[in-house]
Amino acid sequence: MAKYLALFSSLQRKKRRGKVGRKRRRVDVLVLPEEIPLELQIEIMARLPAKSLMRFKCLSKLCNLYLTVTSRPRQPRIYTSLVHHRACIDSTQVCHNPCESALLSLSSSSNGAEDDEMSLDQDLTLPWMGGHNTMVLRGLILNTVCRKACIYNPATRQSVTLPAIKSNISAPQIDDLNTVAYFLGHDPVLDQYKVVCTVATSPDIRECTTSAESEHWVFVLEAGGSWKRIEFDQNPHFPTTRGVCINGVIYYLASCSCFLDSVLVNFDVRTEEFNMIIDLPDEIDSDIMGLIEYGGKPAIFDQTILRDEGLVDLWELGDGGEWSKKSLVLQPCQMHLFDDDDDIDELVVESTTRNGEVFLTTYAWKFPRYVLYYDLQKNDIRKVTIRGIPDHWFGKPYDYYFYSYIKLMDKSESIMHLET
Repeated sequence: MAKYLALFSSLQRKKRRGKVGRKRRRVDVLVLPEEIPLELQIEIMARLPAKSLMRFKCLSKLCNLYLTVTSRPRQPRIYTSLVHHRACIDSTQVCHNPCESALLSLSSSSNGAEDDEMSLDQDLTLPWMGGHNTMVLRGLILNTVCRKACIYNPATRQSVTLPAIKSNISAPQIDDLNTVAYFLGHDPVLDQYKVVCTVATSPDIRECTTSAESEHWVFVLEAGGSWKRIEFDQNPHFPTTRGVCINGVIYYLASCSCFLDSVLVNFDVRTEEFNMIIDLPDEIDSDIMGLIEYGGKPAIFDQTILRDEGLVDLWELGDGGEWSKKSLVLQPCQMHLFDDDDDIDELVVESTTRNGEVFLTTYAWKFPRYVLYYDLQKNDIRKVTIRGIPDHWFGKPYDYYFYSYIKLMDKSESIMHLET
């Protein structure tokens, strides 16, 4: 009897193993679904919140690749803001209060490269957004409002205001001698954004009795970020221009003494170090000339006599830290482009385009609004009238209290989720 029971038990185990085997074989022959097309994957990601995209970008190499290389080419865009300058509450310092900003895109009916009039459509109107000392980098916009850094991402419609810096430098009674300057930088190796701040007091050039002081701070744009002071063992300096970020290095012009000795400051975003400070030729006035990127290097564009004499000087920085000057003379037939300018229309260098054109504008807020593109390769200039700025902006008086700012946006877009 026991023999038959053992045989029966053995047969049952074989049946069970057979069923399991058949089930496994059936699973093995299941047909997997087809791979999701790339276009559909991109469309799905385009509909996701920016915070989710950033998580996918960190967790998936494939998502990181898609989000890095599949950005759509955009039409040229201009960021413009109207700012009201007034005294801060309980302070003698001037506060740059934003009234409104607008993001304008080139209209499909205008090619922008050949027409003397550039028609733009309003992509976005931003009430109470803006500021002065605007810097644009890889789709992010940095403004200074009441001595604080404000960053806006047009792609995600997010903005963040960084906390105030607790500086050890006491503010002088004269506000012109005190500054808080912010610069936006990007580290291409770690794909990391940082804000650099210089708090400085300038020596009083009217008496030359005080010495310059400066502190330097850095803020990593990420969750939990905070200001960290940077050691600086060189001469204190007072920033005089907005900065440019070239290949992970921030450059800006500054003054070092009451004798207005001008220097070019170099800050490495990844190592968070000031690598070198280069003296400028005596002919360069760092307060009014423009710092630009030219050929992948910093250069200084002297536009001070362009309107009156049709002449510009381009100062290029060599690999050894030496400066070389190249003078360009505008064609006489193009001098009529400045005939309608008023004396207050001081030309301001804003940036350069990908085609190597220098983008110039004015602070004068009048209708019609125009910008200039100076082609350094062809030694050619074109004046473009901008249509699309909100009409109600032009009713403001041009005086100490109202200023307008125009910045040329790069064609990059950032999906970065702003969080501190």
